[in-house]
Amino acid sequence: MKIKTALSVFAAIVISAGLILIYSNGFAEKGRVAVLSNVKGTVTLKAAGSTQWTAATDRMEISEGDELRTEGGSSAIIRMDDGSMIKLGPLANMKVSGLKTAGRDNNTMFDISKGKSWNRVRKLTDKSVFKVATPTAVAGVRGTFFSTDVAQSTSSTIDVFDGQVAVSSASNPNASVNVGAHYRTTVDPGQSPASPSQIPSSEEQAGRNGFSQEEFAAAAFDIQISVSPQVVEPGKTAVVNVQTYMNGQPYRKELKISLSLSGSATFVSTGTNEIEATTDNQGALKLEITSPEKETVTVSAQLHIKVRK
Repeated sequence: MKIKTALSVFAAIVISAGLILIYSNGFAEKGRVAVLSNVKGTVTLKAAGSTQWTAATDRMEISEGDELRTEGGSSAIIRMDDGSMIKLGPLANMKVSGLKTAGRDNNTMFDISKGKSWNRVRKLTDKSVFKVATPTAVAGVRGTFFSTDVAQSTSSTIDVFDGQVAVSSASNPNASVNVGAHYRTTVDPGQSPASPSQIPSSEEQAGRNGFSQEEFAAAAFDIQISVSPQVVEPGKTAVVNVQTYMNGQPYRKELKISLSLSGSATFVSTGTNEIEATTDNQGALKLEITSPEKETVTVSAQLHIKVRK
């Protein structure tokens, strides 16, 4: 990731927009790296080949073979480099079983052994693969929004909110059904997927809200903030530098952003410790600050962007 700071920085996204990335052609298969976002509560990670679970944090890189675990009231989002995301709900276990690329084609596979996941998948190329496997089912998609829910009995429920998902039995891959938008299927141990049935409207809305459009869009954004010099001398000025990113790439458009300073520091242009400004068309912003005391300044930021419906 490109986000590095030498001081404490707090960045929060209010509402933001989504992104589609375009890749150049190539043929050699290679590993990809995903990134954790919106980590809430207690989330732990076990790296591929390791036996140790460590605390997961925002912007942590995720590779093939890594495992994630969430405790009660906890969740996390994994953001792929093609703009697709998977959100892991509370009390869930997941392994990244496939994360490779060959040119424009991506291979993305997750194994969910317990708990619920929400999957927002960008439109895939013809040879790309995005699959979510549970103990009883495998869900393959072309570009859609769906959830998987693995109960304690290992029965799996797949709800499709947008697009279409091909669901097969883990024990018999030839037993499969296509599930369209607003429909669900359940797969019991050793059984074929049940015939799709319509999701009750109240349950569908609750399912969609588990990973809302606003949360999905917001997870695409990062903010890099630095202060130069880091220590502001009395009566002297320093510069706050801001750069916005979307899925790890500089966001080259104007954005409204609210900034606030810690301690006694103030913005030179307003004489206050809060300001609302607009970045340039490269998503960057520079503002002068000053302070009557020698201090290290902490900067908080919020982006204000409307979601395109």
